[in-house]
Amino acid sequence: MAAPYDSPSPLQSLLGAAQALRQDYLAAGGVPCALAPLVLMSDRDRTPDIETLAARMPSGSALIYREAFGGHDHERAKRLRGITRARGVQYLIGADARLAWEVGADGVHFARGGGSNLSALRRDRPEWLLTRAAVKSGAEPAGEALDALFVSSVFPSRSPSAGTPTGLDAFTSRVAESSAPVFALGGVTAETAPALIGSGAAGLASIDGLARALREEASMPVAPNPPNKGQDTIVADPKGGVSISKDEGGELITYTATVEGESATGELTLRRVADGVWNANHTGVPNDIGGRGVGKALVEAMSADAQAQGWRIIPGCPFVAKMFERKPELAVGIT
Repeated sequence: MAAPYDSPSPLQSLLGAAQALRQDYLAAGGVPCALAPLVLMSDRDRTPDIETLAARMPSGSALIYREAFGGHDHERAKRLRGITRARGVQYLIGADARLAWEVGADGVHFARGGGSNLSALRRDRPEWLLTRAAVKSGAEPAGEALDALFVSSVFPSRSPSAGTPTGLDAFTSRVAESSAPVFALGGVTAETAPALIGSGAAGLASIDGLARALREEASMPVAPNPPNKGQDTIVADPKGGVSISKDEGGELITYTATVEGESATGELTLRRVADGVWNANHTGVPNDIGGRGVGKALVEAMSADAQAQGWRIIPGCPFVAKMFERKPELAVGIT
């Protein structure tokens, strides 16, 4: 992800530190680690915008959706699977193997002391990534079945469960004692991540630090949109009097639906997340024009335009995701 500045962006710093850790880990003879070196962990309170963050993650990173520890939102878990697949991002579910299987996740992440059935999961799902948070003290259960172990908190963190940070020396010792690849967690930010290089860790994980970097990266200047090859106005439903207009502005594209004889309008927005990749993040239809197929017309117009432009669409909006499920032809060639 190129930045228009001489110094690296926070996301570039985190990604660079994660890649350096992985290179050093392998050069030192570490066992191959299937988990991506940069991991975003969700948190119910600190990442309420997790779908937006997922749509901005760089290819080759990983997302752990952890609301399982407090009860999953099944539909959100499905949407996140679609977003991460489109982005080339690994996707793990927290502590819920059944949900991981149902949504087609890449694996499961367990809390401290969890994963008593690791061996059985490894046998039944050999393709899955299996990870766990390290216990605070005492002997760590055997890690043969683990792809990665998360040790926290390395640096001061505002997580309620963080406790006293271990510091770099204690973390490095913990890494050397582990039979599984170790990821640093807790207080990992663009500023602290470079200090982890040389610790022997196989990667890093973050909540606040990476979430903040992703939010900042999304606000950076981007190249102008390519010339519009679609129509500026599309008659979506001549019989129903619905027409769709399109407005392009930097990172945002807005499709606006008007209904003959009505002042209220509906809209569907696309937000740019990468070259040729857009997140369909919002669809809104006022009650005054509800029940007239306005939402359907918006999705159909957006889909036709994306196919003409050669874009990929991430169905971040629940309505768009449902339309793609109900009418798979709308998603052909763009997801």
